Amino acid sequence: MINPVKKSLHFFVKLERQIAFYPSVMALAGLFLALVMIYLEQLGLSQFFIKHVPIVMVQSFETARTILGTFIGGFISILVFSFSMVMILLNQAAANFSPRLLPGLVSNKKHQIILGIYLASLFFCLLALMLIQSEGKEVTTPGSMILMAILMMATSLTAFIYFIHSISKSIQVDHILHRIYHDSADQFIRLLEAGKDNDKSPILTKSPADFSADDKWTLYHSETTGYLSAVDTGALLKLMQKDDNQMQILVGRSYYMLAGTPLFRTRKLVEDGLAKDIHKQFLIESSVSVSDNEDLGFKVITEIAVKAMSPGINDPGTALTCIDYLTQLLALRLRYQPRQWFQDKVDDDENNNTTTRVQIKTLDFEDLLFQIMAPFRTYCAHDILIVLKLLYMHKNLIQIAPTDFTENNRLKSSAKLLTEHAFKHIQLTEDKRRIEYLYSTL
Repeated sequence: MINPVKKSLHFFVKLERQIAFYPSVMALAGLFLALVMIYLEQLGLSQFFIKHVPIVMVQSFETARTILGTFIGGFISILVFSFSMVMILLNQAAANFSPRLLPGLVSNKKHQIILGIYLASLFFCLLALMLIQSEGKEVTTPGSMILMAILMMATSLTAFIYFIHSISKSIQVDHILHRIYHDSADQFIRLLEAGKDNDKSPILTKSPADFSADDKWTLYHSETTGYLSAVDTGALLKLMQKDDNQMQILVGRSYYMLAGTPLFRTRKLVEDGLAKDIHKQFLIESSVSVSDNEDLGFKVITEIAVKAMSPGINDPGTALTCIDYLTQLLALRLRYQPRQWFQDKVDDDENNNTTTRVQIKTLDFEDLLFQIMAPFRTYCAHDILIVLKLLYMHKNLIQIAPTDFTENNRLKSSAKLLTEHAFKHIQLTEDKRRIEYLYSTL
């Protein structure tokens, strides 16, 4: 992006999601703490504790070596066990649910911090063990560091117990679905709140009269292969306003594109320098996650539901739960109208005109509903419970959508298509009667 601050922040967010980020930072913190304790040891911290609270100090260098050696071995054991548990968790999530869950599980801060506590304690004990002097020296044992190592071991054991509880909870499908739902719902709520703050710039529902993109516009192609993760519309709006130009983005967020394929087009030809600045406003990455696009939550939950209905897993209960979460997210999506056209305000007290500068490609409700229902119709139309649950989902969404809302008709069309598809796969008359009755109540 043209703003280096935004680009740096995005890089930091991506870095923070890596499984080794917090462990590496906390390992360095453990080394720093050891250096601080070494400095305090030279100032006589151990002698102070021996004088005032001798009961908590370890003065025998053999005892200190035994304690630190035991701690180091213990830290290595629980560190290996914890990393193994994380790998098993990731493998199970990818095999039983969806590979798209891996970025969210890897970026779990609680697990990263616990692993960081282990590493910090391990490095601290290693340095403390190196400081133990041989017999015959005046200072044989860094007592204050031994005391700190005992406290860190107690903290690590507490963190290990919590880690076992957390890792066993993280693999439960209900917990996974709840987390995906809340991640997506929080994004929709933020977008709805942002929409309330922009009442002075209403969202257009149809193409404005001053914006008519056609084949005569100048076409520009992508310079990178990958997924379109984000677009800085604010910067594009300023660039178009400065050049007195208009542009249309041809690729939607989270869409995959090849280098050399059309990316955007402008009403008039732009200079090479401006074209480079425009390209910088598109963040193209090798992968996308739910946190990058609010609509990806629908896709992940749908994948979990469809995989649960596969013969290898055969878990209709999980699929039914997924449909409940999809219903809640679609209810939020009905309230949210994505902004497709961006305008700048012209300072004209008499006419108060607005000029449309940028059009982005958005995923409308009809296409979103199709992407959700297509896998269900293909893989779940033979299951009467799933079909009835999906019809109930349509019924609930129709009830909360305004009667004159275009999405209302789209929901009815989707329910009709589902019913027709189910009749081709379900043979029992009683099952067909239930489907037909529920469809008639829409």
